[in-house]
Amino acid sequence: MKDIKIRAISGSLYSASLIGAIFFSPYALTAIIFIFSGLALWEFQRLIQFKSIIPFFALALSMGGALFGLITNQTEDIMLYTALILNTVLIIVLFSSKKINYSYPIKLILSIGYLVFSSYFICRSAYEELIYSPWLLALLYLSIWANNSFAYLFGSKFGKHKLLPSISPKKSWEGFSGGMIATVLFIYFIEKKLNLFENELWIVFAIIVPMLATLGDFIQSYFKRIAKVKDSGSLIPGHGGFYDRMDSVIFVAPYYYLLLKFI
Repeated sequence: MKDIKIRAISGSLYSASLIGAIFFSPYALTAIIFIFSGLALWEFQRLIQFKSIIPFFALALSMGGALFGLITNQTEDIMLYTALILNTVLIIVLFSSKKINYSYPIKLILSIGYLVFSSYFICRSAYEELIYSPWLLALLYLSIWANNSFAYLFGSKFGKHKLLPSISPKKSWEGFSGGMIATVLFIYFIEKKLNLFENELWIVFAIIVPMLATLGDFIQSYFKRIAKVKDSGSLIPGHGGFYDRMDSVIFVAPYYYLLLKFI
């Protein structure tokens, strides 16, 4: 019971700080994403046994670029498609059951292309061009949390058929289905109130969030299995580390931003 209370308190503080920053100002959002992503990056580098300051400089520059609109459309497109291609490669590696052959270039590419660029698109998802629209990013986080929470509840209660037991033995098809149903219903009601999407594109978003969030969690579990650790860190009591908490949004963010470009 004590562990559940600790997990609930730390999770609530994490969520409240994010949502509060999103609606407070773009400066608060950039600061909180920079801090949380920096800690996740540090934990990720520990997992892959990599020490380099370069990704942290890249993170700082990209966060500043997101806040002040300093990154050109061409550069942003390169960052976006690099992140998407790298995520696709990670999915292929995940289901091929092969281990990544770490080398300095591979570790650097993973740190920047997978983590830094995705963190940039977390921030950029709060903007329509240069206009700050906090509900766009809040919806992303709330949808992922709804999916993860209900996937856990349904999986704990009804889970029998495993999704990918070699990587994450606790995740089940029942949990995945429960998370998807909850996410679709949640986004439906939010869309009816706020009308954030056009041409019923909320349906696309509602379907891809559970799929991508689950893949993001699997990929993080993949890196942890290679490192032979249970959690990426211990900075958030009851939840592990910041990479443990951010794995889904890190993976989903580039796809979400790509969807927003079509709206």
